[in-house]
Amino acid sequence: MSDVLIRLSQLGKCFSGPAGDVTVLKNINLAIERGEILAVIGKSGSGKSTLLSIIGLLDNATAGHYALCDTDVRSLSHYQTSILRNQNIGWVFQNFNLVSELSVLKNVELPLKYNKNIKKTDYKAIALKQLERVGLLDKQNNFPEQLSGGQQQRVAIARALVGEPDVLLCDEPTGNLDSENADQIVDLLLTLNAAGSTVLIVTHNESLAQQCGRIIEIKDGMIV
Repeated sequence: MSDVLIRLSQLGKCFSGPAGDVTVLKNINLAIERGEILAVIGKSGSGKSTLLSIIGLLDNATAGHYALCDTDVRSLSHYQTSILRNQNIGWVFQNFNLVSELSVLKNVELPLKYNKNIKKTDYKAIALKQLERVGLLDKQNNFPEQLSGGQQQRVAIARALVGEPDVLLCDEPTGNLDSENADQIVDLLLTLNAAGSTVLIVTHNESLAQQCGRIIEIKDGMIV
């Protein structure tokens, strides 16, 4: 198997609007190897979040080719795409997206319900392992509202890791945090990468970007 985990070739994305087609991404060529940590930067509206959504299989490209784990993504059915996403991609969002009615433990367990290869009796042990990785084992019975923003983001990272994905996609993971909590999340992401996780981060946090192994800048829908 190739060391290239993600390969984009002449990738493009257009949206149809009342005034005609709007091009958001064009001629994107990018290869990301296993074990990399990569930052994607650019001004608001440059197309970086759309790019992350396409890589994360939440949106579809309208041109070009995308291979994930040596699989041609654009040839897959909706169901096949869902399986590939659930088994290979972990998402971390700016707003945490935790379920307020569920405990920390149950939030982390949630993605396991969509993985038919994992027994229900194994959910707790798997979730606790990831909570230990992010330093929140003692918060397993708490609810999101009882946690700080930084702690909530660590829960979100544990949830993203619970299925042992090939890549961790982070959309502005420090965007809603103060500097102290942001620094802790940066340290955690770097630690996860040092342990072998492939991490792709869209960020406005210059300090975070500078600590990544590679920085990609998007301007007007293109890599510059």
